[in-house]
This record gives sequence, structure tokens and C-alpha cells, in this order.
Amino acid sequence: MKKHLFLLLLLAASLATSTHLNAQVKFGVKAGLNLANINSGGDEDVLDGLDPKMTPTFLVGGVVEFGLTENLGIGTGVQLSGKGFKLEEEDEFGKYSIRSNPLYLQVPVSINYQNNGFFASFGPYLGFGVGGKNKETFDGESDTYDVEFGDGSNEDDLYSPLDYGLTLELGYTVAGAVRLSASYQLGLANALPKTFKDEGYKVNHQVIGVAATYLFGGQ
Repeated sequence: MKKHLFLLLLLAASLATSTHLNAQVKFGVKAGLNLANINSGGDEDVLDGLDPKMTPTFLVGGVVEFGLTENLGIGTGVQLSGKGFKLEEEDEFGKYSIRSNPLYLQVPVSINYQNNGFFASFGPYLGFGVGGKNKETFDGESDTYDVEFGDGSNEDDLYSPLDYGLTLELGYTVAGAVRLSASYQLGLANALPKTFKDEGYKVNHQVIGVAATYLFGGQ
């Protein structure tokens, strides 16, 4: 699956490059709210019955859209996309919570459809972990520290540096320049470090987002 996604990204990027000289090109800036969570799978349950909740974070970046026909096009860009989860537990020892918000530099490639202001897109994304924060709280006392990405050789490694998956986005363009949209990102990569993967654990990112995109350029 990873190889297929890489090939699809390369194919779509090559198509965009080869057609953009004759296509209508639009640029834009995009910002929005992400509601992020994780889903556990694999042979072993890393959450072990725990119930993670959505955590709010953000998305911001630039977009480029190549119009191929009146209604169809290809979209790409570079964005900072926040992901993660929130977990709250209470037992006889006290109340514990963690809010984890890893941040990824993400490149989406999508097939876009537009008609009478309505917009839909679908395609893969590839992301690389660049930062983020974890906040742990126990009985009212909190500790905030950086998110660490790696293969698990460092005990602080919490996530794999590589993420990839699929995005579906639906929206409407107002006044020809501002697009309001809602999206769903389904992570296909195992977000855990390699040492956890080797033990049969698996976690995927899931993100529901709302965003506004300001577009300029084109005809």
C-alpha cells in the first residue's frame, strides 16, 4: 500500500507538471480547524481498552490547482497539519489525562471536481512529522513536552516520522474566491514507531476538518 501511494503521488505530480503550461493555474492560502483522533488496530491493542477522544488542532498552508477541463483539475500544495488525540482516565490513584498534538508537513495530491460553486476532491497525502506538543496532567499538575518522532530506539519516540493516507473534501466557493470546505483524512500508515510495529501494534490517524481557502490567479 505504501508503494502504491508513493507511485500515485509521483504520477499525479508528473501529470500536473506536464499539463500546467496549458492549464488554468490557481494559487491559494488555506487555514482551518482539525478535529483529530487515532484508531487502534493490528494484532495487539496498544490502547488496551482505553477510549481516545478528538482533540482540536489546526491546518494552514498553501494550495495550487491546475484546471484540466471546465470542471476537472488537479490540486496539490504544502500544509502544516495537526493530528493526535486526547485521553482521560480516572482510578483510585487519581485523574490522568494526555493531549497529544503531533504536527506534520503534508503534501496532498487530489483530483478536483467543480460545478456551479460546488467543489469535491479526493486523493492521497504524504506527511512528515516536524513537531508538536504533548501535555500530561495528573491530579491538576501538568507537564508539557515536545513530540518526538523516530523508530523507537529512543524511549521518548511516540510517532513514526512518516504518515500517509487519503483525503475526501467537499466545499462551496463563495464570490469566486473563498472556498469553505469540510474534509476527512484517513491515515493508512501505522503512526507508531518501528519497535511498536514489530510487536504487532498499529495506530492510524483520523482527522475531520473544516477550512477556508482564498484562491487567486487563473482566469
